[in-house]
Amino acid sequence: MKIIHSDFQIRPAPSHSARAVEHLYDNVFGGARFQKASHRFREGVESISELNWVAMEGDRLVGAIRYWPILVGNAGHQALLLGPLAVTPNRIRRGIGSALMLKTLSLAAYLGHDLVLLVGDPDYYGRFGFVPASPRGFIMPGEKRPDRLQVKPLKALILDRVSGALRRADTEQLPAAAHAGLRTFRPRTIRLHAVHLHAR
Repeated sequence: MKIIHSDFQIRPAPSHSARAVEHLYDNVFGGARFQKASHRFREGVESISELNWVAMEGDRLVGAIRYWPILVGNAGHQALLLGPLAVTPNRIRRGIGSALMLKTLSLAAYLGHDLVLLVGDPDYYGRFGFVPASPRGFIMPGEKRPDRLQVKPLKALILDRVSGALRRADTEQLPAAAHAGLRTFRPRTIRLHAVHLHAR
């Protein structure tokens, strides 16, 4: 039995980490990520800075998560598109991805956001409260695997009121009313310690 200790911190992504985050995404997903339908909603759009978080082991970046503004349906309901979430390959299954997910979803709700969508593995994201989005009337144009489109409500009954096709939203063009009721956030670092048992 081998015991592996993994100490890491999750914290808001500093501005100087952008290149390291992109390098992590390249290592995990490769160039294919730019061909995905979800990328069309991110290209040329600013991510939500308060929800850009990273995981660090000392000075080493080992995980990252981002969120992007999108519009849903004809009424243009403001929502979030989560992704990419990535953990460096030799640090998977140590709770890093879960820590980033749980913290940022909680923070998104605190800030006043009410709906999050993503494209990903239903088995993985189901543990965080995501459910299949297509049966609930959500459509991502161009997505070849609509069964992988997932949605998570951050407010009660929001899925009873909102559905439809996803559309791009440029943050510079969002009306001021889009940010009404959203709280501000004071960043802080969270230190986590995970112990993992591996049989061999």
